[in-house]
Amino acid sequence: DYGWSYAHDNGRRGADRMVPGVTSSYIENVRDEGAPAAISTLLAQGVDLVIACSFGFMNAMVEAAAKNPDKYFVHISGYKSGAAPGADRMTPNLSTAFAEFYQLYYLNGLAAGAVTQSGVVGYVGAFPIPEVVRHINAFVLGANVAYRRRTGKNIKAYVNWIFSWVDPPKARDAAIALIEETGADVLAYTEDTPTVLQVAEEYTTKKGKRVWSFSHYSDMREYGPNAHLTGQIVDWSPIYAEFYRMILSNSWRPVDIWARIGDMMDWRWRRPVEESLAGQPEGVVYLAPLNPAIPSEVQLEIKQRYEEMKELLFEPFSPEGNLGEPIRDQDGNVRIGPGQRADREALWNMDWHVEYIETPLPR
Repeated sequence: DYGWSYAHDNGRRGADRMVPGVTSSYIENVRDEGAPAAISTLLAQGVDLVIACSFGFMNAMVEAAAKNPDKYFVHISGYKSGAAPGADRMTPNLSTAFAEFYQLYYLNGLAAGAVTQSGVVGYVGAFPIPEVVRHINAFVLGANVAYRRRTGKNIKAYVNWIFSWVDPPKARDAAIALIEETGADVLAYTEDTPTVLQVAEEYTTKKGKRVWSFSHYSDMREYGPNAHLTGQIVDWSPIYAEFYRMILSNSWRPVDIWARIGDMMDWRWRRPVEESLAGQPEGVVYLAPLNPAIPSEVQLEIKQRYEEMKELLFEPFSPEGNLGEPIRDQDGNVRIGPGQRADREALWNMDWHVEYIETPLPR
Protein backbone atom coordinates (compact mmCIF):
# COMPACT_ATOMS: atom_id res chain seq x y z
CA ASP A 1 0.00 0.00 0.00
CA TYR A 2 1.64 3.18 -1.23
CA GLY A 3 -1.64 5.08 -1.18
CA TRP A 4 -4.21 5.58 1.58
CA SER A 5 -2.55 3.79 4.52
CA TYR A 6 0.94 4.95 3.60
CA ALA A 7 -0.26 8.56 3.39
CA HIS A 8 -1.96 8.31 6.78
CA ASP A 9 1.18 6.89 8.34
CA ASN A 10 3.19 9.77 6.89
CA GLY A 11 0.56 12.16 8.22
CA ARG A 12 0.78 10.68 11.69
CA ARG A 13 4.57 10.96 11.72
CA GLY A 14 4.44 14.47 10.29
CA ALA A 15 1.97 15.64 12.94
CA ASP A 16 4.18 14.18 15.67
CA ARG A 17 7.02 16.38 14.38
CA MET A 18 4.77 19.44 14.10
CA VAL A 19 3.45 19.28 17.69
CA PRO A 20 6.23 18.83 20.27
CA GLY A 21 5.60 16.33 23.02
CA VAL A 22 3.20 14.13 21.07
CA THR A 23 3.90 10.51 20.29
CA SER A 24 1.66 8.15 18.36
CA SER A 25 1.36 4.48 17.55
CA TYR A 26 -0.64 2.47 15.05
CA ILE A 27 -2.32 -0.85 14.39
CA GLU A 28 -2.35 -2.00 10.76
CA ASN A 29 -4.39 -4.47 8.69
CA VAL A 30 -7.56 -4.00 10.72
CA ARG A 31 -10.73 -5.32 9.11
CA ASP A 32 -14.11 -3.74 9.80
CA GLU A 33 -15.12 -6.47 12.21
CA GLY A 34 -11.85 -6.04 14.09
CA ALA A 35 -12.32 -2.33 14.74
CA PRO A 36 -13.84 -2.63 18.26
CA ALA A 37 -10.93 -4.79 19.46
CA ALA A 38 -8.33 -2.50 17.87
CA ILE A 39 -9.88 0.58 19.48
CA SER A 40 -9.98 -1.17 22.85
CA THR A 41 -6.32 -2.12 22.50
CA LEU A 42 -5.32 1.49 21.88
CA LEU A 43 -7.42 2.79 24.76
CA ALA A 44 -5.83 0.21 27.06
CA GLN A 45 -2.46 1.69 26.12
CA GLY A 46 -3.61 4.98 27.62
CA VAL A 47 -3.92 7.05 24.45
CA ASP A 48 -5.83 10.34 24.53
CA LEU A 49 -6.91 10.24 20.90
CA VAL A 50 -7.98 7.44 18.55
CA ILE A 51 -8.03 8.12 14.81
CA ALA A 52 -9.77 5.50 12.68
CA CYS A 53 -8.96 5.48 8.98
CA SER A 54 -11.72 3.45 7.35
CA PHE A 55 -15.37 4.17 6.64
CA GLY A 56 -16.27 0.73 7.97
CA PHE A 57 -15.00 1.63 11.45
CA MET A 58 -17.73 4.25 11.95
CA ASN A 59 -20.13 2.41 14.25
CA ALA A 60 -17.29 1.10 16.41
CA MET A 61 -16.01 4.66 16.81
CA VAL A 62 -19.43 5.99 17.79
CA GLU A 63 -19.81 3.27 20.41
CA ALA A 64 -16.31 3.82 21.78
CA ALA A 65 -16.83 7.59 22.00
CA ALA A 66 -20.07 7.10 23.93
CA LYS A 67 -18.41 4.70 26.38
CA ASN A 68 -15.26 6.81 26.86
CA PRO A 69 -16.32 10.46 27.29
CA ASP A 70 -12.88 11.37 28.67
CA LYS A 71 -11.14 10.32 25.44
CA TYR A 72 -11.20 11.83 21.95
CA PHE A 73 -12.01 10.20 18.63
CA VAL A 74 -11.61 11.17 14.98
CA HIS A 75 -13.18 9.12 12.22
CA ILE A 76 -11.66 9.62 8.78
CA SER A 77 -14.20 9.44 5.92
CA GLY A 78 -17.30 9.20 8.12
CA TYR A 79 -20.21 11.52 8.74
CA LYS A 80 -21.21 10.99 12.38
CA SER A 81 -19.37 13.94 13.85
CA GLY A 82 -20.67 15.36 17.09
CA ALA A 83 -20.86 18.65 15.16
CA ALA A 84 -23.12 17.42 12.36
CA PRO A 85 -26.72 18.66 12.07
CA GLY A 86 -28.92 16.28 14.02
CA ALA A 87 -25.87 14.51 15.47
CA ASP A 88 -26.00 12.36 18.55
CA ARG A 89 -25.09 14.83 21.29
CA MET A 90 -23.93 11.91 23.40
CA THR A 91 -20.64 11.96 21.47
CA PRO A 92 -19.24 15.53 21.56
CA ASN A 93 -15.81 13.85 21.76
CA LEU A 94 -16.16 12.47 18.20
CA SER A 95 -15.08 14.43 15.13
CA THR A 96 -14.84 13.51 11.47
CA ALA A 97 -12.34 14.49 8.80
CA PHE A 98 -11.55 13.85 5.16
CA ALA A 99 -9.15 15.03 2.47
CA GLU A 100 -11.22 15.43 -0.70
CA PHE A 101 -9.83 14.93 -4.19
CA TYR A 102 -12.59 15.64 -6.71
CA GLN A 103 -11.19 19.08 -7.54
CA LEU A 104 -7.75 17.59 -8.20
CA TYR A 105 -9.28 14.86 -10.35
CA TYR A 106 -10.90 17.53 -12.50
CA LEU A 107 -7.50 19.15 -12.99
CA ASN A 108 -6.01 15.74 -13.81
CA GLY A 109 -8.78 15.40 -16.37
CA LEU A 110 -7.76 18.66 -18.03
CA ALA A 111 -4.25 17.24 -18.37
CA ALA A 112 -5.60 13.94 -19.71
CA GLY A 113 -7.79 15.60 -22.32
CA ALA A 114 -4.84 17.68 -23.47
CA VAL A 115 -2.55 14.72 -24.20
CA THR A 116 -4.80 11.83 -25.24
CA GLN A 117 -4.38 10.80 -28.86
CA SER A 118 -7.16 8.21 -28.92
CA GLY A 119 -9.81 10.38 -27.29
CA VAL A 120 -10.37 7.57 -24.79
CA VAL A 121 -9.51 7.66 -21.10
CA GLY A 122 -9.84 4.84 -18.60
CA TYR A 123 -10.34 4.51 -14.87
CA VAL A 124 -9.56 1.59 -12.58
CA GLY A 125 -12.11 1.92 -9.78
CA ALA A 126 -12.04 0.34 -6.32
CA PHE A 127 -15.70 0.34 -5.26
CA PRO A 128 -18.71 2.14 -6.81
CA ILE A 129 -19.32 4.34 -3.76
CA PRO A 130 -20.06 8.09 -3.94
CA GLU A 131 -16.48 9.07 -3.10
CA VAL A 132 -15.03 7.15 -6.04
CA VAL A 133 -17.93 7.99 -8.37
CA ARG A 134 -17.49 11.74 -7.89
CA HIS A 135 -13.76 11.39 -8.51
CA ILE A 136 -14.41 9.53 -11.76
CA ASN A 137 -17.03 12.05 -12.86
CA ALA A 138 -14.77 15.00 -12.09
CA PHE A 139 -11.88 13.41 -13.99
CA VAL A 140 -14.04 12.75 -17.05
CA LEU A 141 -15.58 16.24 -17.01
CA GLY A 142 -12.12 17.80 -17.03
CA ALA A 143 -10.92 15.45 -19.76
CA ASN A 144 -13.90 16.30 -21.93
CA VAL A 145 -13.34 20.04 -21.57
CA ALA A 146 -9.75 19.85 -22.76
CA TYR A 147 -10.36 17.24 -25.46
CA ARG A 148 -13.41 18.91 -26.97
CA ARG A 149 -11.66 22.24 -27.03
CA ARG A 150 -8.87 20.56 -29.04
CA THR A 151 -10.93 18.42 -31.41
CA GLY A 152 -14.58 19.44 -31.26
CA LYS A 153 -15.41 15.88 -30.15
CA ASN A 154 -16.50 14.47 -26.82
CA ILE A 155 -14.17 12.26 -24.82
CA LYS A 156 -15.03 8.61 -24.25
CA ALA A 157 -14.37 7.10 -20.84
CA TYR A 158 -14.48 3.54 -19.55
CA VAL A 159 -14.32 2.21 -15.98
CA ASN A 160 -13.06 -1.19 -14.84
CA TRP A 161 -14.14 -1.99 -11.28
CA ILE A 162 -11.91 -4.29 -9.20
CA PHE A 163 -13.95 -4.15 -5.96
CA SER A 164 -10.87 -3.80 -3.79
CA TRP A 165 -8.81 -0.96 -2.37
CA VAL A 166 -5.51 -2.84 -2.61
CA ASP A 167 -5.10 -5.56 -5.22
CA PRO A 168 -2.15 -5.12 -7.60
CA PRO A 169 -2.94 -8.17 -9.79
CA LYS A 170 -6.54 -7.05 -10.35
CA ALA A 171 -5.44 -3.46 -10.92
CA ARG A 172 -2.90 -4.61 -13.47
CA ASP A 173 -5.41 -6.74 -15.37
CA ALA A 174 -7.97 -3.92 -15.31
CA ALA A 175 -5.45 -1.39 -16.62
CA ILE A 176 -4.29 -3.67 -19.42
CA ALA A 177 -7.89 -4.37 -20.43
CA LEU A 178 -8.62 -0.65 -20.65
CA ILE A 179 -5.62 -0.14 -22.91
CA GLU A 180 -6.13 -3.18 -25.11
CA GLU A 181 -9.93 -3.36 -25.29
CA THR A 182 -11.03 0.28 -25.26
CA GLY A 183 -7.99 2.09 -26.64
CA ALA A 184 -7.54 4.21 -23.53
CA ASP A 185 -4.19 5.98 -23.48
CA VAL A 186 -4.62 7.87 -20.18
CA LEU A 187 -5.48 5.91 -17.02
CA ALA A 188 -6.64 7.26 -13.66
CA TYR A 189 -7.44 5.01 -10.72
CA THR A 190 -8.45 4.44 -7.14
CA GLU A 191 -6.25 1.56 -5.95
CA ASP A 192 -3.63 2.13 -3.32
CA THR A 193 -0.53 0.92 -5.13
CA PRO A 194 1.44 2.32 -8.10
CA THR A 195 0.34 -0.63 -10.25
CA VAL A 196 -1.66 1.31 -12.86
CA LEU A 197 1.15 3.83 -13.28
CA GLN A 198 3.60 0.94 -13.65
CA VAL A 199 1.45 -0.56 -16.41
CA ALA A 200 1.45 2.80 -18.20
CA GLU A 201 5.24 2.92 -17.87
CA GLU A 202 5.59 -0.58 -19.33
CA TYR A 203 3.49 0.27 -22.36
CA THR A 204 5.34 3.54 -22.90
CA THR A 205 8.88 2.22 -22.57
CA LYS A 206 8.63 -1.45 -23.60
CA LYS A 207 5.58 -1.91 -25.81
CA GLY A 208 5.82 1.14 -28.02
CA LYS A 209 2.45 2.60 -26.99
CA ARG A 210 2.30 5.96 -25.21
CA VAL A 211 0.12 5.65 -22.10
CA TRP A 212 -0.12 8.21 -19.31
CA SER A 213 -1.15 7.85 -15.67
CA PHE A 214 -0.95 9.61 -12.32
CA SER A 215 0.14 9.61 -8.70
CA HIS A 216 -2.49 8.65 -6.16
CA TYR A 217 -2.28 9.77 -2.50
CA SER A 218 1.54 9.73 -2.57
CA ASP A 219 4.10 11.01 -5.07
CA MET A 220 4.61 7.93 -7.26
CA ARG A 221 6.79 9.44 -10.01
CA GLU A 222 9.59 6.96 -9.40
CA TYR A 223 7.29 4.12 -10.48
CA GLY A 224 6.53 5.66 -13.86
CA PRO A 225 9.03 8.38 -14.72
CA ASN A 226 8.12 8.28 -18.42
CA ALA A 227 4.36 7.91 -17.94
CA HIS A 228 3.60 10.20 -15.01
CA LEU A 229 1.37 13.15 -15.99
CA THR A 230 0.51 14.69 -12.58
CA GLY A 231 -1.72 13.35 -9.78
CA GLN A 232 -3.54 13.84 -6.51
CA ILE A 233 -1.52 13.89 -3.28
CA VAL A 234 -2.55 14.33 0.33
CA ASP A 235 -0.68 15.48 3.43
CA TRP A 236 -2.73 14.40 6.43
CA SER A 237 -0.37 15.96 8.97
CA PRO A 238 -2.12 19.37 9.22
CA ILE A 239 -5.41 17.61 9.98
CA TYR A 240 -3.88 15.30 12.57
CA ALA A 241 -1.99 18.21 14.14
CA GLU A 242 -5.19 20.24 14.41
CA PHE A 243 -6.68 17.60 16.69
CA TYR A 244 -3.45 17.20 18.65
CA ARG A 245 -3.45 20.92 19.42
CA MET A 246 -7.12 20.94 20.46
CA ILE A 247 -6.44 18.27 23.06
CA LEU A 248 -3.19 19.77 24.34
CA SER A 249 -4.77 23.21 24.71
CA ASN A 250 -7.96 21.85 26.27
CA SER A 251 -9.96 23.48 23.46
CA TRP A 252 -11.57 20.41 21.90
CA ARG A 253 -14.78 20.88 20.00
CA PRO A 254 -16.44 18.41 17.61
CA VAL A 255 -15.80 19.37 14.00
CA ASP A 256 -16.20 17.96 10.51
CA ILE A 257 -13.15 18.79 8.41
CA TRP A 258 -13.54 18.20 4.67
CA ALA A 259 -10.28 19.57 3.33
CA ARG A 260 -10.25 20.71 -0.29
CA ILE A 261 -7.91 22.89 -2.32
CA GLY A 262 -7.15 26.00 -0.29
CA ASP A 263 -7.71 24.51 3.16
CA MET A 264 -4.99 24.51 5.79
CA MET A 265 -2.58 26.45 3.61
CA ASP A 266 -0.20 29.15 4.79
CA TRP A 267 -1.76 31.58 2.30
CA ARG A 268 -5.44 30.72 1.89
CA TRP A 269 -6.18 33.04 -0.99
CA ARG A 270 -5.63 32.53 -4.69
CA ARG A 271 -2.31 33.56 -6.11
CA PRO A 272 -1.72 35.13 -9.54
CA VAL A 273 -1.54 32.34 -12.10
CA GLU A 274 2.13 33.05 -12.80
CA GLU A 275 2.83 32.55 -9.07
CA SER A 276 0.64 29.47 -8.62
CA LEU A 277 2.05 26.59 -6.62
CA ALA A 278 -0.02 24.03 -8.51
CA GLY A 279 2.24 21.00 -8.84
CA GLN A 280 4.01 21.68 -5.54
CA PRO A 281 3.22 20.70 -1.93
CA GLU A 282 0.67 23.10 -0.50
CA GLY A 283 -1.95 22.49 2.15
CA VAL A 284 -3.66 19.13 2.68
CA VAL A 285 -4.44 18.22 -0.93
CA TYR A 286 -2.31 19.24 -3.87
CA LEU A 287 -1.18 18.29 -7.36
CA ALA A 288 1.87 16.24 -8.16
CA PRO A 289 4.33 18.02 -10.48
CA LEU A 290 2.93 18.85 -13.92
CA ASN A 291 4.66 17.01 -16.75
CA PRO A 292 6.00 19.40 -19.44
CA ALA A 293 4.15 17.22 -21.96
CA ILE A 294 0.98 19.03 -20.86
CA PRO A 295 0.67 21.94 -23.33
CA SER A 296 1.57 25.30 -21.80
CA GLU A 297 -1.89 26.77 -22.34
CA VAL A 298 -3.46 23.85 -20.49
CA GLN A 299 -0.94 24.16 -17.69
CA LEU A 300 -2.04 27.77 -17.33
CA GLU A 301 -5.69 26.69 -17.26
CA ILE A 302 -4.93 24.07 -14.61
CA LYS A 303 -3.19 26.69 -12.48
CA GLN A 304 -6.00 29.19 -12.97
CA ARG A 305 -8.67 26.70 -11.94
CA TYR A 306 -6.53 25.51 -9.03
CA GLU A 307 -6.23 29.05 -7.71
CA GLU A 308 -9.92 29.83 -8.29
CA MET A 309 -10.97 26.72 -6.39
CA LYS A 310 -9.11 27.97 -3.31
CA GLU A 311 -11.83 30.61 -2.94
CA LEU A 312 -14.63 28.43 -4.38
CA LEU A 313 -14.85 30.76 -7.36
CA PHE A 314 -14.89 27.72 -9.64
CA GLU A 315 -16.68 24.44 -9.05
CA PRO A 316 -16.08 21.42 -11.34
CA PHE A 317 -19.63 20.18 -10.86
CA SER A 318 -21.28 23.16 -12.49
CA PRO A 319 -22.08 24.14 -16.09
CA GLU A 320 -18.89 26.23 -16.02
CA GLY A 321 -16.99 22.99 -15.44
CA ASN A 322 -18.67 21.48 -18.50
CA LEU A 323 -18.02 24.15 -21.16
CA GLY A 324 -21.09 26.07 -20.02
CA GLU A 325 -23.45 23.16 -20.61
CA PRO A 326 -25.69 21.40 -18.05
CA ILE A 327 -24.16 18.25 -16.61
CA ARG A 328 -26.15 15.20 -17.65
CA ASP A 329 -26.04 11.60 -16.55
CA GLN A 330 -25.77 8.56 -18.81
CA ASP A 331 -29.52 8.60 -19.45
CA GLY A 332 -29.44 12.21 -20.59
CA ASN A 333 -31.08 13.57 -17.44
CA VAL A 334 -29.88 16.99 -16.31
CA ARG A 335 -28.25 16.59 -12.92
CA ILE A 336 -26.73 20.08 -12.59
CA GLY A 337 -28.44 22.81 -14.57
CA PRO A 338 -27.83 26.49 -15.35
CA GLY A 339 -26.87 28.51 -12.30
CA GLN A 340 -26.38 25.39 -10.17
CA ARG A 341 -23.36 23.74 -8.62
CA ALA A 342 -23.05 20.56 -6.57
CA ASP A 343 -23.47 21.12 -2.85
CA ARG A 344 -22.25 18.90 -0.04
CA GLU A 345 -25.26 16.59 -0.18
CA ALA A 346 -24.93 16.11 -3.93
CA LEU A 347 -21.22 15.34 -3.63
CA TRP A 348 -21.60 12.98 -0.67
CA ASN A 349 -24.38 11.00 -2.34
CA MET A 350 -23.30 10.98 -5.98
CA ASP A 351 -24.55 7.72 -7.48
CA TRP A 352 -24.61 8.47 -11.21
CA HIS A 353 -22.10 8.72 -14.03
CA VAL A 354 -21.72 11.69 -16.35
CA GLU A 355 -22.81 11.17 -19.96
CA TYR A 356 -19.29 10.81 -21.37
CA ILE A 357 -18.72 7.53 -19.51
CA GLU A 358 -19.56 4.43 -21.55
CA THR A 359 -19.51 1.91 -18.67
CA PRO A 360 -22.77 1.47 -16.69
CA LEU A 361 -22.52 2.14 -12.98
CA PRO A 362 -22.94 -1.13 -11.00
CA ARG A 363 -26.10 -1.27 -8.94
